[in-house]
Amino acid sequence: MSLKVLSLALVLSTSAAVILAADEPAAGLREVFEAHEKAMNAHDLPGLMKLYAPGDQAVVMGTIPQERWVGAAEIENAYGHFFEDFDAGTVERDCPWLTSEVDGDVGWVTATCIYRDSKDGTAREFALNVSSVLQKMDGDWKLRAMHYSNPTAP
Repeated sequence: MSLKVLSLALVLSTSAAVILAADEPAAGLREVFEAHEKAMNAHDLPGLMKLYAPGDQAVVMGTIPQERWVGAAEIENAYGHFFEDFDAGTVERDCPWLTSEVDGDVGWVTATCIYRDSKDGTAREFALNVSSVLQKMDGDWKLRAMHYSNPTAP
């Protein structure tokens, strides 16, 4: 392999690593993202609900059309069912790709994350795409929309 080809391969692989690397969420959004994951792991329903904007316009969405929960009552019910799917305190998350942005009082975080947890003592690992839209309200960031999706076999 020539030195030019080797140099080009090194430049391209370094550039790809920079593009694919996870960024830190924008200031303020990071704290909400982390608080959400901490409350989720602890099965802390009140902690999760305080992260959402008040009113009936907040939404959580999953992968398929039927996975849509709008307003505090539906979101609270959905998280109660989510808690049944994993043992509290077992979640570990790594997001190899993450990007975020803030524009005035609106911010968003999108990520591809690898989750490890357990259910009834059986360890699991899976990937999820996660996206959230946040709004700054009275100085605090609140979730307006949260979306989880994972690939499924056809």
